[in-house]
Amino acid sequence: MNQRPVVNWNIVGGCNYRCSYCVQKHAEGVGGPDDEALERGLDVLCALPGVWEFKLSGGEPFLLKRLPEVAARLVGAGHRVSLLTNLSVPLPVIERFITAAGHGLRTFSCSLHVEETSPQAFLAKAIAAKQLLSALPKASFVVNHVVQPGRVSAAAALRREFEAAGMKFYPQLMRINGRPAPYGLIDRWKLDRAFADLAGPGSMNRGYSHQGKACHAGFRYFILHPKGDAYACYPAKRHGENYLGNIYQASFRLNDAPQLCPYAVCPCTVPQNRGIVIG
Repeated sequence: MNQRPVVNWNIVGGCNYRCSYCVQKHAEGVGGPDDEALERGLDVLCALPGVWEFKLSGGEPFLLKRLPEVAARLVGAGHRVSLLTNLSVPLPVIERFITAAGHGLRTFSCSLHVEETSPQAFLAKAIAAKQLLSALPKASFVVNHVVQPGRVSAAAALRREFEAAGMKFYPQLMRINGRPAPYGLIDRWKLDRAFADLAGPGSMNRGYSHQGKACHAGFRYFILHPKGDAYACYPAKRHGENYLGNIYQASFRLNDAPQLCPYAVCPCTVPQNRGIVIG
């Protein structure tokens, strides 16, 4: 797989949803950057060498009113953007973002949270949002869904419904504090029946291990906290390790070389799907 440098930018900490199973967790008091900080951060990120993909998420990234401008600035500097949203904002807001990103848009991901919206309303909006991408041949549209213990059958039914409507449906096994949630014997049997055909991180997030493998996290991949702090990856942030500085405070720097992965679980499939993990 060709390596594609990528940044997971949790651009805001707040979210308008309060899902019980959320792995990000709503960060009270952690909104988006102010205008001055955002300008400094964009200057740093736009100057990254080569072509990077910026995966904009949160919280809910659309809580940042300047999100379309962020996309336009990054694409204008020669980079690419992707998005992860709960799809709760009005379609005209989504259209403004897609227009701003233009041909630099790569993946439009939206997460279905049945605690906050009905699958039917979400599907109707997803179909309309996907139609907005029709003029962008390099852009893909994906529906994500967390498969909760005890609700595997419901998730399997959602997969059938969304795939019948022409949607890519991406299931994610639930995690608690970075580790896989416990699924009982019946749940594991149902998971195998419903999702056994989805092999690998490009089809389903099962919580993969790359411990001991060479990884370019911190070198050709990093994550950004809403306050601008950069870490090599999500497990590194959880353990307070491999800190890369802050994009809003002029202290950011990349590592010089790949390192061996020290973590038992890689909770995010983005670096795996972009060729960041080697071996």
